[in-house]
Amino acid sequence: MKALIIGGGIGGLTTAIALQQKGWTYEIFEAAPEYKAVGAGILLGANAMKVYERLGLTKVLEERGGHLEQLYIKNYKGRILQTIDNNMLEQCYGNRSLPIHRATLQATLLEFLQQPVQTGKKCIAVAESSQGVIARFEDGSEAQGDILIAADGIRSAIRESHIGSKGYRYSGQVCWRTTITMNLPKAEQVTTAEVWGSGNGVRASYIHVGENQVYFWFTKRLPEGAHFSPEEALALIRQELAPFSGYMKEVVANIKAAHLIRSDLYDLAPISGWHRGRVVLLGDAAHATTPNLGQGASQAIEDAYVLADCLGGNNNYETAFRQYESRRILRAHKIVNTSWQMAQLTNWKGSIAAGIRNFLVRSMPASTTKKQLDFLYQADL
Repeated sequence: MKALIIGGGIGGLTTAIALQQKGWTYEIFEAAPEYKAVGAGILLGANAMKVYERLGLTKVLEERGGHLEQLYIKNYKGRILQTIDNNMLEQCYGNRSLPIHRATLQATLLEFLQQPVQTGKKCIAVAESSQGVIARFEDGSEAQGDILIAADGIRSAIRESHIGSKGYRYSGQVCWRTTITMNLPKAEQVTTAEVWGSGNGVRASYIHVGENQVYFWFTKRLPEGAHFSPEEALALIRQELAPFSGYMKEVVANIKAAHLIRSDLYDLAPISGWHRGRVVLLGDAAHATTPNLGQGASQAIEDAYVLADCLGGNNNYETAFRQYESRRILRAHKIVNTSWQMAQLTNWKGSIAAGIRNFLVRSMPASTTKKQLDFLYQADL
């Protein structure tokens, strides 16, 4: 059996590795003309690392990423609102969360593939027959397989044309990300915090992702499409984070405006079905989420493993697709909706509202926190 995988991002590459371990053949098509070491960092959840452990990638990823001990949510004055101990995650769930640069993760996944990714292949149409599925590309070429896996992101052309969606939801926040070349003090290398400002969606974080690389991100409540030049964006970031305590100002001082990556944060309103005929959705194409739970890539990685597991255990692709959807859709939709609610919580306006929000988070019972962690990291694969 042969799968056509549209999209050579984290989800598509992980799917290919999982499928090849099940004896499937595949071809991967990526719209970008080439792979470049671009992007910023990522925190792979303990649930994602559980998948990579089963695929045999954990050791090499840990060697190439950062080492994290503690994760916090803090207010901008430095008061701790919530703590997650990474050693506790390993003890409870078998794996720890891993910070790593996206380009490093992508390069590692490419090393484990038995087939090269075909770049410069933008899929513009899909046709099905009783014999299989055909993907047609913008350059006039086409490919044929038994099934097609659409891992082409939140703006999935395949989902829009072949399956449909309820549309995109703007979270109200703009995010700027970057990778900074600098050496953090040892204590700063093994901890990270999502730091909340005094309302209006202002949040920021930095994390060591390996060697002398530091991943930084910042969000603020702004109108959709609000225009900022890179220099204006950096000035805004410095202004908003000036009151922040700790090492934040030293990190911000090393940001280069030209390296900032800007994103308006959207998610995908949950859709009722992820497959039709020989086509199935995966990752952001199926359930794009805001980054408030840090689970976007991790959920695509879970998808990859479960889809390959279902396909490996069934000769009938329709049965496999139904099993995949039934095993994944409720969990993915809950993460999308919970993350959306967190985004709106951080959007509260004004210092009084922010103070109430922080009190509610700080006062959360330990049993409730444990229940949330169990849901996120005790993934049933």
